[in-house]
Amino acid sequence: MNDNIKKALVVFGGGIVLYWLFRDASFIKGKKKKEKVEAVEIDPKELQNKRKAGAFIALKAYIDAINNRENDKVLDELNREFAKELKVRVYKRSKDGVIVATDLNGKVILENK
Repeated sequence: MNDNIKKALVVFGGGIVLYWLFRDASFIKGKKKKEKVEAVEIDPKELQNKRKAGAFIALKAYIDAINNRENDKVLDELNREFAKELKVRVYKRSKDGVIVATDLNGKVILENK
């Protein structure tokens, strides 16, 4: 091996090491890491109600999507699927930040407290 190849390998290897060290360096960008939302807990007896069971599934999937840092476009698409399949809409209430599952008329079915 000549000197140029050795230097190229050292530079390339150094770049990979730096990337590995700073791949999740949100402190450099000034962004705070989002805290994960805890999943909703529900009594299994309440899941026998078909409407609450659908709302629970939708709410859990929405929370998982938020925890996986999905963008708003994906969350909107997920909500369209919930509306079509389960007749439920899930969103984060702006006044208190609680994630709620409602029917298509806006009546609250489940809340994530």
